[in-house]
Amino acid sequence: MELGIQDTEQQLPEPSKWEKMKIWLSLRYSTRNAHDHFVWRIATGSTALFGSLSMLAAVLGMPTGLGTAIDIIVFLAINTAAMSLAAVLLSFLLNLMYLSLPLRFTSVLLYVSVETYLILYFAELGILMSIIVSLAFSLTGALAGCLLGILIKMKIRSGSKAILAFCFACIIAVAFATMDWAGPAPLPQRESVQNDQASADSVAALEAPNPAEPGKFAFQAFTYGSGKDKHRAIFADGADVLSAAVDASTYITKWSSLKTRFWGFDEHDLPLNGRVWMPEGVGPFPIALIVHGNHLMEYFSDGGYGYLGEMLASKGIIAVSVDENFLNYSVWSGIPNNDMKVRAWLLLKHLQQIKQLNEATGNLFSDRVDFEQVALIGHSRGGQAVAMAADAERWFNEDKTMDSLKGIAIKSVIAIAPTDKQVDDKSARLTDVNYLTLQGARDADVNNFYGDRQYSRTTFMGQLGKFKAALYIGDANHSQFNSDWGRMDERPPGGLFLNRQNLLEAEEQRQISKVYVSAFLQATLLGDERYEPLFRDYRTGLAWLPDTLYTNRYEKASFTEIARYDDGKRKTVLKDGGKASATGMKEWQIVSAEDRDRKNKGTKGMELEWSKPGAEYELEIPLSMRTEADGIAEGNFVFSMANLERDLISQAEAAGKAEVTNDTEEDVVLPPLPEVEIELITEDGESRELELADIMPVSPPSYTAFMSLSWLEERMKEEKYKESTEPVFQTYVLPIEEFGTEEKAIAVQEISRITFRFVNGPGKVMLDDIGFMP
Repeated sequence: MELGIQDTEQQLPEPSKWEKMKIWLSLRYSTRNAHDHFVWRIATGSTALFGSLSMLAAVLGMPTGLGTAIDIIVFLAINTAAMSLAAVLLSFLLNLMYLSLPLRFTSVLLYVSVETYLILYFAELGILMSIIVSLAFSLTGALAGCLLGILIKMKIRSGSKAILAFCFACIIAVAFATMDWAGPAPLPQRESVQNDQASADSVAALEAPNPAEPGKFAFQAFTYGSGKDKHRAIFADGADVLSAAVDASTYITKWSSLKTRFWGFDEHDLPLNGRVWMPEGVGPFPIALIVHGNHLMEYFSDGGYGYLGEMLASKGIIAVSVDENFLNYSVWSGIPNNDMKVRAWLLLKHLQQIKQLNEATGNLFSDRVDFEQVALIGHSRGGQAVAMAADAERWFNEDKTMDSLKGIAIKSVIAIAPTDKQVDDKSARLTDVNYLTLQGARDADVNNFYGDRQYSRTTFMGQLGKFKAALYIGDANHSQFNSDWGRMDERPPGGLFLNRQNLLEAEEQRQISKVYVSAFLQATLLGDERYEPLFRDYRTGLAWLPDTLYTNRYEKASFTEIARYDDGKRKTVLKDGGKASATGMKEWQIVSAEDRDRKNKGTKGMELEWSKPGAEYELEIPLSMRTEADGIAEGNFVFSMANLERDLISQAEAAGKAEVTNDTEEDVVLPPLPEVEIELITEDGESRELELADIMPVSPPSYTAFMSLSWLEERMKEEKYKESTEPVFQTYVLPIEEFGTEEKAIAVQEISRITFRFVNGPGKVMLDDIGFMP
């Protein structure tokens, strides 16, 4: 019997190493979820839900063009499948290490953490902040699930569970509401600002209708297009006028095949599509083309300026919103190379197309357009494109297809929050073109006032009726100038971190745009001079504008220069032999004006810094300059000044005398606003003084907290938002008659010296564009 057993045992083969491995792997796979008990399973589901929320935020920022609902369904389904697969594979791999953990929960937690990190990292939150936020987010989801699982498992009545859950929710809500969150960075506060009621009451309101209100013209709206648009019927079968396509392959050499698949065309066959608002009545009418900037390609931008189109048409100006969406960035197909140049080129092609239609018969444009009165309006990259189009010869002089542009006179250019990047190492320079730029201080996309650079590059050679102007708006952002771009200046998820406290409402911001665009074009295209004082002093139109901080710059073509500093050589010797001197100044020097990022704006000014009251900057005016200004009737002494108090704060912080942080309002120390006296001395030695505050108080800087959490200001998007303010020039227009007396007036040609006296301190400012103006 024993022999038989031994024979049987000897007959059983020893399992191979591979078979043992398969048995071990099978055991590790089947037991991978052994520690995932009820509470951990609930926590796994909760964490997975948070992962889906992360993906939802990402999906909204990378549209496919199929529609938001389809994008959400598809990407959440893919994410759920990927998460499930990761849970299986990771839990199996972790179980091979004999870890005594709830491995399915751990795997899902790792997946969601990595997923959230990658989403935040590509939103430019930075490596460290992406790690911190992703871990906090994922662990919050896990903790919520654990608490819910424990509550469900408790052996108490269902009603008691509901009461307990309600109590937990209340405790969490109270803790959330009362916790001292970092919040947006605290901003310096002053008791009053320049546009307070006392300041506004000292300025007479314009005696003119509100330019933002509808005008007297009825109008019709229609579209022109290729007739083949895949996504918008108004440019396909619904187009009222057919237009020809244009070949941009001379400029575009990189065009994604995915972009071709989306649009149905490539760089050889770009369509000319536009939305038109045309006044009814006897023409021809002036025309204004409006062009959008670089928003996400799949979220079409051209419809967002209908509020401007309708308003301008009611005033007697044809408005056209141009479609350049196919040049915009897509997460999937990128952006064509040379897009900035092509934006300007395509705008000119629209003008050519409309001119051809105007000269033809039997269409809605026939004999309706006055090409001697053309305006271009652009937003963001479109704001740079309109300046380039108005200076077309700088880039397109060799393009023979542009010959038919002769006879088209671009009289006015409006740039709303424009970019200003060099293209082919060149920048637009406008000559004898009216120019207006608008910029929001809370623009989180184009966060520097680049329109101010183009303002400085706009000059006049002899057409005395022209002018240029700039408006800086305290609580305006980038996107709300377009009614289709929403309230966030960055796409999700990054845009979710932007601070929207006290931001102007969308209608308020567009009200500012309507007032200034309408007034500017009525003044420059329709010849209504009643609106020009608005650009000289924004306070004349405060009745039409929402309450926020404004700063404006202005110059007429008839400006007579006393001092400009762009050549960097006129510190003591001015134009035509004039002289400059300073007393009591800590520093006085010609330096480059800087933007928010402390980069060169492309212009220079006289920087004055003083420590004690009584510092002076004096200009001696030569006879030849006074003679040049002799023809100015009802003259004004004008200058632009920027408050550089941020430099004083930085100096104090560096010296350890003050600490400016994002943590406590008490740490923000502000120097006083400069109090300035202007003294004019006549050739007879008679002195006349005027306090600047009697005309317009010195502008305080507009401080901005871009992020909803203060500690993100210096960490997100490579420190893009670390500077809370940007020095901006305010133009001061002082009527010469204000320096006179009832007994004796003073004439421009009598003034031999001008002194800026700073009666308090410390302070630091920059002066530029000093002169006389009608």
